[in-house]
Amino acid sequence: MPRYTRQSAGFTLLELLVAMSLMVVVAGSLYTALHTGFTARRSALAAVEPTSQALNAIELLKQDIIGVIPIDGALAESFIGASGRDGEGMDADYVAFYTTQVYGDEDELIGGVGKIELELEEDTDDDRENYRLMRKITRNLLSPRDVDPEEQVLCRNVTSLNLRYFDGDSWLDTWDSTADANSLPLAMEVEIQVAYRVEGGVKTQKNQTRRLVQSFAIPCGGEALTTTEAETTTTTGTQNPGQMGG
Repeated sequence: MPRYTRQSAGFTLLELLVAMSLMVVVAGSLYTALHTGFTARRSALAAVEPTSQALNAIELLKQDIIGVIPIDGALAESFIGASGRDGEGMDADYVAFYTTQVYGDEDELIGGVGKIELELEEDTDDDRENYRLMRKITRNLLSPRDVDPEEQVLCRNVTSLNLRYFDGDSWLDTWDSTADANSLPLAMEVEIQVAYRVEGGVKTQKNQTRRLVQSFAIPCGGEALTTTEAETTTTTGTQNPGQMGG
């Protein structure tokens, strides 16, 4: 009776070495692709987040400006825009005005007349030596004593804040309504520069910056100018329909 021998099926040592080498190459390629993807994602998020905060801050300021109150000495006392610079020569401007667009915190919304102040402060919670953009709100304007304003952090990692004001002919770096017949600017320009950095590998990339500029009209600015012209016309006894009809 013939005897059959069965040869056991399996891989040779050379085949195993080749397969393991291919697996190492494929795994290395996948790791490189994933690392590149995650690095790109971190870079995008690092650039988008501060930009989004700055845009939100500008939009909130725009809403405040839309509700600005004409200066009459009762509800609104002044519109002050001051130009400033920090120790490195970067813009650090300040503005204060009165508006009806006063918002509450996350728990409730509060409307009414209030004083808004916008300025930069050193961010002690951040180790990058940048500023935070602060919005200060004073709601109780009739208090017989000084009231500490409520503070809101609008944006962090700010490197500069530049504010300009349009008087009808040119853009000015400062505005003082008390020295200009209680007039308001016709428009306002906001320029915010924010910094961000990306953590990658064993090194930290150099800080990058984004610059956002937006300008918008001040509704009450035109109304205040028309009122002043009408008063002047009435005093001189000459009526100009073009001036009287705002």
